[in-house]
Amino acid sequence: MAACPLCASGDVSFFFEMKDVPTGINFPCASAREALDGPRGDIRLAFCPRCGLISNIDFDSTRLRYGVGYENTLHFSEVFRRYAEATADRLIAQFELRGKDIIEIGCGRGDFLRLLCERGGNRGVGFDPSHAGSSEGPPPLDRIRFVPDAYSERYVDYAADFVVSRHTLEHVQQPADLLGPLRRSIGDRLDTAVFFEVPNTTFILRNRYVWDIIYEHPCYFTGPSLRAAFERSGFRVLETYDAFEGQYLCVEAYPSEGDERTETGVEGLDQVRSDIESFEMAYQRYVAEWKDNLRSLATARNRVVLWGAGSKGITFLNLFRGAAPIRHVVDINPLKHGSFVAGSGQEIVPPEFLVDHPVDTVIVANPIYGREVTAATHRLGLSPEFLYL
Repeated sequence: MAACPLCASGDVSFFFEMKDVPTGINFPCASAREALDGPRGDIRLAFCPRCGLISNIDFDSTRLRYGVGYENTLHFSEVFRRYAEATADRLIAQFELRGKDIIEIGCGRGDFLRLLCERGGNRGVGFDPSHAGSSEGPPPLDRIRFVPDAYSERYVDYAADFVVSRHTLEHVQQPADLLGPLRRSIGDRLDTAVFFEVPNTTFILRNRYVWDIIYEHPCYFTGPSLRAAFERSGFRVLETYDAFEGQYLCVEAYPSEGDERTETGVEGLDQVRSDIESFEMAYQRYVAEWKDNLRSLATARNRVVLWGAGSKGITFLNLFRGAAPIRHVVDINPLKHGSFVAGSGQEIVPPEFLVDHPVDTVIVANPIYGREVTAATHRLGLSPEFLYL
């Protein structure tokens, strides 16, 4: 019987499934054949009425191995860089991060940790199995050390004044496997603040964002379930709040005293249930609308590209695999250029590709980057039609 990975309740209800999806969408593929033949799995989302967590009950961690080659960097976008810089500045001011020791769990290439260390004169340690870089270089790199491994029990001896983790907890099948060792590492240093950021599942449900449901995420957090995850692991939650125009969900917390568990009871679950019911009714209609859009584009023989080789774009292409008249995907991340989309096989190209291969329609995977995409195409002398997921 399926059980909730947060509270172990067996009273979960299923409400959504996607079959035969690529398991690792952020691993660039060297060829179309490799992209089409890569590992696949099933997504079956279940809601836990006890703690509020939404999870993929069919998740199998053996189908997904993180390591060097994993690439989901967003810092090549000016829109995202501005958000990251503003977030770093706010955290530095709010938690007085000046000359402090900072740990980042799931640091990727280390862009955000560098911001915190550069702007606050801090020292940092970043954990991520996909990190392949070096700490050698000018400040703040001389104050940062990277550990190319997932944070776990073996690193409980690492101490810090502040712990940050962005878009990592949703990749952990059992939230306590990350939050438990972290709480034990903090010990009795009750002034160690913690900041986590995850995708906002409330935004996904209310905006019918089926594109944000991916195999890499076994857990989907709303405000109530994110609070419950931290309280169950011995943290005192200050607040949870939305960010990045509602697409992200953040939590700020401090450790609770001793072995105290500060769980206050999960509130707001009726609203989560309501959002799930609305999503169930709306997403099929939304997918049907996009099928009609793609059919119309194909009938008109429009030349079409998708802009954005991230989770949204890749899920979109896989959902309409074989039906979308799209041969190429544009992305500004140079580390993805020349690789192919997992599961659907389109080549990922730079924006300049469109100069010699003009298109009639650009489908923008994330509307938050709409102005940035429009400006980029206009700089290239192009004026295509824009559609937004």
